[in-house]
Amino acid sequence: MKKLLLGLSVLGGMGLWIIGCGDSGSGESGCLTGQVECDGTCIDEIAPTLTSIQTDVFEISCTASTCHDANAPAEMLDLSSLAASETNLIDVDAEQVEGKRVTSGDSSASYLMNKLLGEGMAAGTTQMPQLDPDGLCTPKIDAVREWIDDGAPIN
Repeated sequence: MKKLLLGLSVLGGMGLWIIGCGDSGSGESGCLTGQVECDGTCIDEIAPTLTSIQTDVFEISCTASTCHDANAPAEMLDLSSLAASETNLIDVDAEQVEGKRVTSGDSSASYLMNKLLGEGMAAGTTQMPQLDPDGLCTPKIDAVREWIDDGAPIN
């Protein structure tokens, strides 16, 4: 009986030790190098380039639901390809408010950021992406913001 209790004590202690190895409280996400945490999932870091944003944000969150695809894009905003995103975003007048969809070099003056953050939007409109009530995760928003602030280069 003593051996059984000793064995259970050792197993219990090991279990607590293993659990304690999970989150060190250091703020690290547990993702691999080159990845970031996005809504509980590790994703590859998104470079602040239109090419990366097209692949890792627009194609996943904006066109996959057919909202901003080439067939019948919502608000006449086709984001279905790199060329379409360039043509329809950068220094193009917004349809819902005065100002530009993307103001090169100034994310705070870009309506796209308002739509992604759910702030300063036209009355009766919703935060994007519409199918995700929590919006985009911070790393995706940060990549878009940095790309715009860097001058919204085509790369």
